[in-house]
Amino acid sequence: MRNGIYRVLIAYDIVNDKRRVKFASLLNGYGYRVQKSCFECMITKKMYKKLLTEIDRFFNKEEDSIRVYLLNDLCKITNYGISMEHPYLDEMII
Repeated sequence: MRNGIYRVLIAYDIVNDKRRVKFASLLNGYGYRVQKSCFECMITKKMYKKLLTEIDRFFNKEEDSIRVYLLNDLCKITNYGISMEHPYLDEMII
């Protein structure tokens, strides 16, 4: 956690198209899509807690899977292939 900012990785497998599109739209408000079903977010602790409470509205416990990884400063990210640079990596305005 750098300067009170959490780096979060969210990966999901949502079967229903409508729920999946709505969930991706929610995540767009928090971060950037890095794979078809994976988002990276740089958010405050308050935003992180809010995100966790919002997740329940978007999935079916019998059909879907959502994983939220809270990464720490020791995590090293190595990218292969198309690199997507995001503006929040150096600066973030909240």
